[in-house]
Amino acid sequence: MSFIKKVMSEALPFVAHSPESQVEWLVLQFRRGVLTDAEMAPYLHLLLSGHASRNEMDGDDGLYKIFAGLGREIKVLMIRCAEIYDIPDLLALICKLSVEDAILVLQKAPPPYEKKGLLLLDRVFQAVNECGDHLLERAARKMIADNTTPVHFVSAYKRFQEILIDEKILAQLYPQAVEGQKKGR
Repeated sequence: MSFIKKVMSEALPFVAHSPESQVEWLVLQFRRGVLTDAEMAPYLHLLLSGHASRNEMDGDDGLYKIFAGLGREIKVLMIRCAEIYDIPDLLALICKLSVEDAILVLQKAPPPYEKKGLLLLDRVFQAVNECGDHLLERAARKMIADNTTPVHFVSAYKRFQEILIDEKILAQLYPQAVEGQKKGR
Protein backbone atom coordinates (compact mmCIF):
# COMPACT_ATOMS: atom_id res chain seq x y z
CA MET A 1 0.00 0.00 0.00
CA SER A 2 1.39 3.38 -0.97
CA PHE A 3 2.02 6.04 1.64
CA ILE A 4 -0.78 8.31 0.36
CA LYS A 5 -3.27 5.45 0.22
CA LYS A 6 -2.33 4.46 3.79
CA VAL A 7 -2.72 8.02 5.10
CA MET A 8 -6.05 8.43 3.31
CA SER A 9 -7.37 5.13 4.64
CA GLU A 10 -6.49 6.17 8.18
CA ALA A 11 -7.68 9.77 7.84
CA LEU A 12 -11.00 9.16 6.11
CA PRO A 13 -13.87 7.93 8.20
CA PHE A 14 -15.22 4.44 7.50
CA VAL A 15 -18.35 5.73 5.77
CA ALA A 16 -16.33 7.79 3.28
CA HIS A 17 -14.74 4.66 1.81
CA SER A 18 -16.18 2.66 -1.05
CA PRO A 19 -18.13 -0.49 -0.16
CA GLU A 20 -15.21 -2.58 -1.42
CA SER A 21 -12.82 -0.76 0.91
CA GLN A 22 -15.24 -1.09 3.80
CA VAL A 23 -15.48 -4.86 3.30
CA GLU A 24 -11.69 -5.13 2.98
CA TRP A 25 -11.32 -3.22 6.25
CA LEU A 26 -13.85 -5.46 8.00
CA VAL A 27 -12.13 -8.61 6.74
CA LEU A 28 -8.77 -7.26 7.91
CA GLN A 29 -10.17 -6.50 11.37
CA PHE A 30 -11.75 -9.95 11.62
CA ARG A 31 -8.44 -11.58 10.71
CA ARG A 32 -6.50 -9.46 13.19
CA GLY A 33 -8.98 -10.29 15.94
CA VAL A 34 -8.25 -7.08 17.84
CA LEU A 35 -11.80 -5.72 17.97
CA THR A 36 -14.59 -7.49 19.84
CA ASP A 37 -17.91 -8.41 18.25
CA ALA A 38 -19.55 -5.44 19.96
CA GLU A 39 -16.90 -3.11 18.52
CA MET A 40 -17.31 -4.57 15.01
CA ALA A 41 -21.12 -4.40 14.98
CA PRO A 42 -21.41 -0.63 14.29
CA TYR A 43 -19.07 -0.88 11.29
CA LEU A 44 -21.05 -3.77 9.86
CA HIS A 45 -24.23 -1.77 10.46
CA LEU A 46 -22.80 1.21 8.56
CA LEU A 47 -21.85 -1.01 5.62
CA LEU A 48 -25.27 -2.66 5.49
CA SER A 49 -27.28 0.53 5.96
CA GLY A 50 -25.22 2.24 3.28
CA HIS A 51 -25.85 -0.72 0.97
CA ALA A 52 -29.59 -0.61 1.62
CA SER A 53 -29.82 3.07 0.67
CA ARG A 54 -27.57 2.62 -2.41
CA ASN A 55 -29.54 -0.43 -3.51
CA GLU A 56 -32.86 1.41 -3.19
CA MET A 57 -31.56 4.35 -5.21
CA ASP A 58 -29.72 2.80 -8.12
CA GLY A 59 -30.00 -0.99 -7.97
CA ASP A 60 -26.34 -1.41 -6.94
CA ASP A 61 -25.35 -5.06 -6.83
CA GLY A 62 -21.65 -4.56 -6.09
CA LEU A 63 -21.88 -5.84 -2.53
CA TYR A 64 -23.52 -9.05 -3.73
CA LYS A 65 -20.43 -9.74 -5.84
CA ILE A 66 -18.08 -8.83 -3.00
CA PHE A 67 -19.91 -11.05 -0.50
CA ALA A 68 -19.94 -13.93 -3.00
CA GLY A 69 -16.14 -13.82 -2.95
CA LEU A 70 -15.80 -13.89 0.83
CA GLY A 71 -14.88 -17.09 2.63
CA ARG A 72 -17.33 -18.91 4.85
CA GLU A 73 -15.35 -18.13 8.02
CA ILE A 74 -15.61 -14.37 7.40
CA LYS A 75 -19.35 -14.66 6.75
CA VAL A 76 -19.78 -16.59 10.00
CA LEU A 77 -17.84 -13.91 11.88
CA MET A 78 -20.09 -11.26 10.34
CA ILE A 79 -23.19 -13.19 11.39
CA ARG A 80 -21.82 -13.60 14.89
CA CYS A 81 -21.05 -9.91 15.39
CA ALA A 82 -24.09 -8.47 13.59
CA GLU A 83 -26.89 -7.03 15.65
CA ILE A 84 -30.27 -8.67 15.20
CA TYR A 85 -31.52 -5.56 13.37
CA ASP A 86 -28.90 -6.08 10.62
CA ILE A 87 -29.44 -9.82 10.16
CA PRO A 88 -32.07 -9.62 7.36
CA ASP A 89 -29.87 -7.31 5.27
CA LEU A 90 -26.78 -9.41 5.94
CA LEU A 91 -28.52 -12.66 5.01
CA ALA A 92 -29.77 -11.09 1.78
CA LEU A 93 -26.11 -10.55 0.85
CA ILE A 94 -24.82 -13.90 2.08
CA CYS A 95 -27.67 -15.98 0.61
CA LYS A 96 -26.26 -19.46 1.24
CA LEU A 97 -26.34 -20.64 4.85
CA SER A 98 -25.63 -23.95 6.48
CA VAL A 99 -27.84 -25.25 9.28
CA GLU A 100 -25.14 -24.24 11.78
CA ASP A 101 -25.10 -20.70 10.39
CA ALA A 102 -28.88 -20.53 10.62
CA ILE A 103 -28.73 -21.70 14.23
CA LEU A 104 -26.23 -18.93 14.99
CA VAL A 105 -28.69 -16.43 13.51
CA LEU A 106 -31.72 -17.87 15.29
CA GLN A 107 -30.05 -17.73 18.69
CA LYS A 108 -29.93 -13.95 18.56
CA ALA A 109 -32.57 -12.36 20.75
CA PRO A 110 -34.14 -8.92 20.50
CA PRO A 111 -32.92 -6.53 23.17
CA PRO A 112 -35.20 -6.26 26.21
CA TYR A 113 -36.07 -2.64 25.40
CA GLU A 114 -37.35 -3.55 21.91
CA LYS A 115 -41.08 -2.79 21.74
CA LYS A 116 -41.65 -4.71 18.50
CA GLY A 117 -39.64 -7.83 19.30
CA LEU A 118 -42.03 -10.22 17.54
CA LEU A 119 -41.91 -8.18 14.34
CA LEU A 120 -38.12 -8.19 14.49
CA LEU A 121 -38.07 -11.97 15.00
CA ASP A 122 -40.49 -12.40 12.09
CA ARG A 123 -38.08 -10.48 9.86
CA VAL A 124 -35.18 -12.70 10.98
CA PHE A 125 -37.23 -15.88 10.48
CA GLN A 126 -38.28 -14.68 7.03
CA ALA A 127 -34.68 -13.91 6.08
CA VAL A 128 -33.54 -17.40 7.14
CA ASN A 129 -36.55 -18.96 5.43
CA GLU A 130 -35.63 -17.23 2.15
CA CYS A 131 -32.03 -18.52 2.34
CA GLY A 132 -32.82 -22.12 1.56
CA ASP A 133 -35.28 -24.88 1.14
CA HIS A 134 -36.58 -25.82 4.61
CA LEU A 135 -33.47 -24.28 6.23
CA LEU A 136 -35.48 -22.57 8.96
CA GLU A 137 -37.35 -25.76 9.74
CA ARG A 138 -34.17 -27.88 9.88
CA ALA A 139 -32.35 -25.37 12.08
CA ALA A 140 -35.33 -25.04 14.42
CA ARG A 141 -35.66 -28.82 14.75
CA LYS A 142 -31.97 -29.14 15.56
CA MET A 143 -32.12 -26.34 18.14
CA ILE A 144 -35.15 -27.88 19.82
CA ALA A 145 -33.59 -31.37 19.79
CA ASP A 146 -30.32 -30.04 21.24
CA ASN A 147 -32.22 -27.88 23.75
CA THR A 148 -30.31 -24.76 22.65
CA THR A 149 -33.30 -22.52 22.02
CA PRO A 150 -33.40 -19.06 23.57
CA VAL A 151 -36.35 -18.27 25.82
CA HIS A 152 -38.21 -16.35 23.12
CA PHE A 153 -37.70 -18.87 20.34
CA VAL A 154 -40.36 -21.60 20.58
CA SER A 155 -43.41 -19.33 20.82
CA ALA A 156 -42.10 -16.94 18.16
CA TYR A 157 -41.26 -19.83 15.82
CA LYS A 158 -44.73 -21.36 16.21
CA ARG A 159 -46.25 -17.96 15.49
CA PHE A 160 -44.12 -17.62 12.36
CA GLN A 161 -45.13 -21.10 11.17
CA GLU A 162 -48.76 -20.00 11.45
CA ILE A 163 -47.96 -16.92 9.36
CA LEU A 164 -46.42 -19.15 6.67
CA ILE A 165 -49.51 -21.38 6.66
CA ASP A 166 -51.71 -18.29 6.31
CA GLU A 167 -49.56 -17.12 3.39
CA LYS A 168 -49.97 -20.49 1.65
CA ILE A 169 -53.75 -20.38 2.09
CA LEU A 170 -53.89 -16.80 0.80
CA ALA A 171 -51.66 -17.74 -2.14
CA GLN A 172 -54.13 -20.44 -3.13
CA LEU A 173 -57.13 -18.16 -2.75
CA TYR A 174 -55.59 -15.01 -4.24
CA PRO A 175 -52.47 -15.95 -6.25
CA GLN A 176 -52.16 -12.59 -8.00
CA ALA A 177 -52.27 -10.64 -4.74
CA VAL A 178 -49.49 -12.71 -3.17
CA GLU A 179 -47.30 -12.45 -6.29
CA GLY A 180 -47.71 -8.66 -6.25
CA GLN A 181 -46.76 -8.54 -2.58
CA LYS A 182 -43.59 -10.59 -3.15
CA LYS A 183 -42.53 -8.30 -6.00
CA GLY A 184 -42.89 -5.32 -3.66
CA ARG A 185 -40.54 -6.74 -0.98
